[in-house]
Order: sequence, then structure tokens, then C-alpha cells
Amino acid sequence: MAEQPKSYEKVLTYLEDSLRRGQLSLGDPLPPERELAEQLGISRNSVREAVRLLEHMGFIVSNQGAGNFICCNIQRNLQDSFDLLMLLQQIDYRRLGELRAGLELQAALLALGRITDEQVRELSGMVEEMASCSSKRAAQLDKQLHDTIAAISGNELIIQIHRALSTTIDRFITDMRRHILRNFQTGNQLQYAHEQIVDALARRDKAQLILAINHHFNVISANMEQNL
Repeated sequence: MAEQPKSYEKVLTYLEDSLRRGQLSLGDPLPPERELAEQLGISRNSVREAVRLLEHMGFIVSNQGAGNFICCNIQRNLQDSFDLLMLLQQIDYRRLGELRAGLELQAALLALGRITDEQVRELSGMVEEMASCSSKRAAQLDKQLHDTIAAISGNELIIQIHRALSTTIDRFITDMRRHILRNFQTGNQLQYAHEQIVDALARRDKAQLILAINHHFNVISANMEQNL
């Protein structure tokens, strides 16, 4: 005998079916809890449970007095998942670095064909300031540089993952920078890698961009091996 779906699963199925049929779309309100409970033959408590779950997953936003609305905030779900995995020691900086390297390369390659001259000037300004500012400010600019390149890529999934990993990447960059900048040579290598990334984007030079991204993460990886 097939297992009967749980009550809150009926709400999830309703949402999926309504989205596929075009009956609901981004920004639309869900039916009132009472109406949804009657339509699906479940209790209002089950509807509330499903709504709380969907809100946690980033697919519903609740506005007090206005109702529940369809949204798409997948970064919330991803951020919670990555934070828990880090706490459970299932993801360490090395694995995060490997993920980030692949993500950054793809973002940069997509940005290569979409970047404007104004955006090049913006990135160049970040790199120029990074060379002479404090370590704390440089770490902020480092993250801003890579987030900006991700935004220029135009790939919503890349952008969402960047945002979801924001807190973790902040820690990652700050920790790695502190280790890297203790050594004058590796500090210069990291700065040079950033300069080459921006220069490659300015020139729309794919080969140079791949080399620059790989050099950037080779510096980080080598330092990580020494300090983790």
C-alpha cells in the first residue's frame, strides 16, 4: 500500500502544480490559509507548517496583514545549508576554495563578453585602491571585486550562490589575506593576480583571463596548504 503524503506535502504539491500550469507566478499571493485548507482537505495548522517551510526555503515571503507571496530567494536556503555544513565540518576552506575557483572562472568568462568600459573602470578603481589601503579594507575590496564580476556575468545562479556564501567567503578572504600578506612575495602575487584579471577583462582576452584566475587561486591554494 502506497504511503499517504503528509498534509504539508499537499501544499508543496499544490504550489508546484500551480507554478507549472501558470496559475501562480513570482510575486503572486497564495490563497488565504482557510481557502487552501478547504481546497486540499487538510487543517489550517498543516497549511501554516507548509508556509513556514516554504518561507525558510526562500520560496514564500510573509507580509503581516497582507498574506503570503511567491518569491525566489534561494540564497537564504543555500546560506543556511552551507553554514550548517561548515559547522558540521563537512565543508572546510579547502573545499570552499575549490568550489569558489570553479565558480569564479565561469563568472569571469561570462563577464568577458558582457562587461562595459564603465564597469572596467569600476573594477580598475577597486584594484588600484587595494594596492595601498589597509588589510581590512583590501579584504572588503577583494570580495567586492569578485561579487561585481559575478554580477556582470548575468548568471542568476552564480549571483545567488555568491550572495549565499557571502558570510563564509568574507571569513575565507579575510583569513587567507591575513596569512598571505604576512609574506611580501605572496602579497604581491595576489595583487598582481587581481590586476591581471581586470586587465584581461578590459582587453576581452580569454586566454589571459584563464591564466589570471588560475594564478589567483594557485596563490590561495599554496597558502592554504601551509596554514590549514
